[in-house]
Amino acid sequence: MEGTYKRMGKVIILPEEIRNKIAAGEVVERPVSVVKELVENSIDAGARRIVIEIINAGETLISVTDNGEGMSKDDAILALNRFATSKIKNIEDLFKIKTLGFRGEALASIASVSKMEIRTKTEKDKGVFIRVEGGNILDILPWEGSIGTSIRVKDLFYNVPARKKFLKSRTTESNLIVDFVKKIALAYPDISFQYIEDGKTKFTTLGSGKIGDVIIEVLKNINLNDLIEFENTHGDYSIWGLLSKPGKLVSIKPQDFFFVNKRWVRNLSIFQALKEGYKGRILEGYYPFAILFLNVPYDEVDVNVHPTKREVKFEKEKEIFSFIENSIKKTLENYEKKFKLVELDHNIKINEENYETDNKKINKENIQLPLTSIEKAYISEKTEKYLPKKSFGFRIVGQIFDNYVIVETGDRVFIIDQHAAHERIRYERLKEELNLGLLQNVEIILPIIIDISLEDKKRIEEKREILEKFAFSWEDFGPNRIRLIKVPYEFLNFDPVSIENLFKEIISEINEKDLEVLEDKIIKSLACHGAIRSGDVLIREEMEALIQMIFDNQIPITCPHGRPYIWEIKKEELEKYFHRK
Repeated sequence: MEGTYKRMGKVIILPEEIRNKIAAGEVVERPVSVVKELVENSIDAGARRIVIEIINAGETLISVTDNGEGMSKDDAILALNRFATSKIKNIEDLFKIKTLGFRGEALASIASVSKMEIRTKTEKDKGVFIRVEGGNILDILPWEGSIGTSIRVKDLFYNVPARKKFLKSRTTESNLIVDFVKKIALAYPDISFQYIEDGKTKFTTLGSGKIGDVIIEVLKNINLNDLIEFENTHGDYSIWGLLSKPGKLVSIKPQDFFFVNKRWVRNLSIFQALKEGYKGRILEGYYPFAILFLNVPYDEVDVNVHPTKREVKFEKEKEIFSFIENSIKKTLENYEKKFKLVELDHNIKINEENYETDNKKINKENIQLPLTSIEKAYISEKTEKYLPKKSFGFRIVGQIFDNYVIVETGDRVFIIDQHAAHERIRYERLKEELNLGLLQNVEIILPIIIDISLEDKKRIEEKREILEKFAFSWEDFGPNRIRLIKVPYEFLNFDPVSIENLFKEIISEINEKDLEVLEDKIIKSLACHGAIRSGDVLIREEMEALIQMIFDNQIPITCPHGRPYIWEIKKEELEKYFHRK
């Protein structure tokens, strides 16, 4: 080829104006994106007070004013250029980012799709006013004002109608902004945030440094008494925050107040670690309330994986997951240890009579639940008419709705779900007996014939070793039948229909491939079927035995499926309700 080269291709370099609008599309998705970028800049500038004002869900006006360090005239003008930033100087800085903002794209991107006014002043320099429209600087004027920065963004997306068309309803866009401001306020309780919407102040945080003050102001439906504060460290990692007590503040939607190095993020590992930490303490399909602040070395977290910095990626994902999960489990276990209704006084003497039935001798101090109807009848004949009395430091008030036991101790009253509580007690005991190999079986005098499909028959044969570990034994009894000949000892007195229903429930779970999960499901079935039932009328001795089991065992305060089984009501709450205090 000779002579002058003449371009014949289709590829061109886009003009600056189009490049800026494309960049704005990545950074400024919607009004909340603008609020996020401006508020984060204010925080990076050391502001102690930030005022956010919104009109028409941010389409008409977004204003963010702070008392941070401000900008000089030259810096303010330079900041309107893409990739102009004071927060990183070299490539190494990009891998240990300590500020919320760092790319230097925010102001330029926002200015290119709006009409912007900047007012700013530093301690040493005179103030400056800059007016920008569609990315073009129209005015640069002196400004007399206080130290800090005020940025007003008007008519967002006025020159990009296609972007405006994809915005959601005014309510949705407004809610997204409120949600972000609440989250950033939780992350920075030492900063006072005022949020104004369409001329009305929605909330103002104190900036006291206490997260509880922020929760009271911005999360009106959250009761601080329902939260457990915790902290933990391991090597270079630390975590602190607030967790909902088991049975409290559950929701059918995730409540993701997750912060990494004080940056609000979405991260699947953190979310899954939270779920695993609550495993067995919350119903499947429900989510706990949690505010988690995770601190990791800056060079082990990548905050540059998403245009709006919403997501982060950890260098040591598994270690982070385990740290969070174990921290949450440990916190909940410690809380449950402290959640003892009363210290039992085992020196209190109770009636030590032994009762003879046709089957066995029953000692009142060691009643095995649930009692059979024969056992109940014998005990009831030997005891006086029921009266609430104090035993072991608690007083059983009675049973209501044939399902809930009411207990009084000190200045508290507890309402206990008898089935769920006994199910948890049995679950923990069965787990221990399984681990120690102590589960015993007993031969049934009249074997139980169970109809079963050929497919299920094949599956239980494949899992025979596991089922025999749980004290079940059977033999073939035709093409579509088996004969159950041995069952766990505690099910000896159960009627054939109940035992058949239990075994069929276990068969329905037999497809589970994870053996650990399968064993847990079987334990849950055994615990549930062998527990006191809802609707069982309990005699006083049964209620006493149940309460003693709860007091004497350090067990979670939810059933194995995650439902709470105990509800605490303090005397002061009752007095407050009845206006006695």
